[in-house]
Amino acid sequence: MIPGEDQETNPMRFGKAVAEWISEELRSNGFSGEVSPEDWGWRVECTDEPCAIWIGCGNVEECDTQGNFKEPDLNNLTWQCFVEADKPFLKSILKKIDPSNEINRISSLINALLIRSSHIEVLGEP
Repeated sequence: MIPGEDQETNPMRFGKAVAEWISEELRSNGFSGEVSPEDWGWRVECTDEPCAIWIGCGNVEECDTQGNFKEPDLNNLTWQCFVEADKPFLKSILKKIDPSNEINRISSLINALLIRSSHIEVLGEP
């Protein structure tokens, strides 16, 4: 976590250090890797072909026993990363856009990065 990073996103929304770490791996494999803030966390650009594909990075929100959001334990955050494809509506009508090969390639690259990092425990989807 980088002090003050949630001033660029929303309060208690972190993930910039994770995004920058993933960005380095992407760049070394020929992807864009540009990091930018979003209201929910951080976005890492991957490629524009066949459409915009990016990775989202952020902390998982925690709830109390009544289901209300609580302030996260900054010393013990759980991170989430996900791969997204933005298929423009008009472009997808005019020609078939299938980003699955690139999504699988990026997902495999990120999974390999996470698995070989001994300080990370890979969990299932929330």
